[in-house]
Amino acid sequence: DCFQDVETSLHWANDLNGAFHPVDPTCKLPLTVRSGKMPTDLSGVFLRVGPNPAHWPPKKCTHIFDGDGMVHSVRIDGGEAMYSCAYMETERWKVEQQLGSEWFVRLGEIQGWSGLAKMLFNGLSNNKLTGLKTYETSTANTAVAFTPDGRLWALNESGFPFRFQLDSSGCPNSLGFDTLKGSLKQNMSAHPKFDQRTAETFFHGFSPGGGDFYVGRIFEGEVTDRVELPVHDGFHHDLFITENYVVVVDGSMTFEPNSVVEGGPLWNFTPERKLRFGVWPRSAGKMTVESFTWIVADEAAEIVHTMHAYEEDGKIVLWAPLGREQKGSTSLVLGDIGPCRMHRVIIDIAQTSVQIQEVFGSDLRTEFPRIRDDGVGLKVRYGYSAVQGENGEFDFVGIAKWDFEAGGLQAMIRFPTGVIG
Repeated sequence: DCFQDVETSLHWANDLNGAFHPVDPTCKLPLTVRSGKMPTDLSGVFLRVGPNPAHWPPKKCTHIFDGDGMVHSVRIDGGEAMYSCAYMETERWKVEQQLGSEWFVRLGEIQGWSGLAKMLFNGLSNNKLTGLKTYETSTANTAVAFTPDGRLWALNESGFPFRFQLDSSGCPNSLGFDTLKGSLKQNMSAHPKFDQRTAETFFHGFSPGGGDFYVGRIFEGEVTDRVELPVHDGFHHDLFITENYVVVVDGSMTFEPNSVVEGGPLWNFTPERKLRFGVWPRSAGKMTVESFTWIVADEAAEIVHTMHAYEEDGKIVLWAPLGREQKGSTSLVLGDIGPCRMHRVIIDIAQTSVQIQEVFGSDLRTEFPRIRDDGVGLKVRYGYSAVQGENGEFDFVGIAKWDFEAGGLQAMIRFPTGVIG
């Protein structure tokens, strides 16, 4: 594509001392403890997944999210730790390995008139010349999940979950896309929610480039419920659950493909769209459009990732980083939105109202929040999130610990100068 500048598209690769440059696969690399001592009775594995371009330097314009999924693991056992990493060998990855270069359209190419044409006519995830199904062109590069029935998934919202396993040393091995016994028919979001108590999984998804939005339930390895809901073409990256409810987040970002003609992001903040939540009572049994109650906040806001939600005094309490409009602020993904900061959101189902409250620590820029997996849907005390610096979108300089009972930030660890987490 002679209309696009590949070198300029790679500006992110040189940020943060080259922290986003791709790495080569490796297995069973011993790690040295630099300070202190590893507990001898600690046994387990730390996992993460992220984009790692298999072809470097690329020949196509490349966004920071365009890399192939690579799972990284640290296996801890007997007072020792070993590091491994491996590509998720998706069908997309296999095709491009055979060709020896990139083939599929990248997010980085979606800019200018040529980018708009590629998005509209080629699609971001479908290329008939390869004979692959749409879900098979996912990069599986966004999130790692451990399902109630013991499956390991690498997820990306443009396809199905990709299954992998670990050997005894923690080295990842690819298994393939999980169709859930053929019951999964469309893409799954990167952040399904798992209720370890009931062994249920709840997920949402949408058609590439907007279109159908749906929510589903998985039990015993199969999709048992799926319902399409009336939402606008927004960002819709996450949802959350409590003991008795499943809640859809419908924020204020709007999918605007025409924005790329002027070099803008695909999603832009729309202040006319108020933040709202679609609440489904799990006691309803079957998911239907009519069984969802929509509750609208008084203001426009966006929630990219949720940290935790629980029920208290008949209300749903959600903790999440929340972003508001900031004109002219353009990120690698979202436009006209300011930094995300921790808030408590109270959803009153009986009064169909939403309160958005600041908490102690709301001055921090923070994202990528989480709690322990076995506490999802229940009332727990602590959550954690990454603390963002002032020099870019991914300059995470520490970890924040949030106390839900005390109502705010409890502690924070700042990394040493020059260290990015």
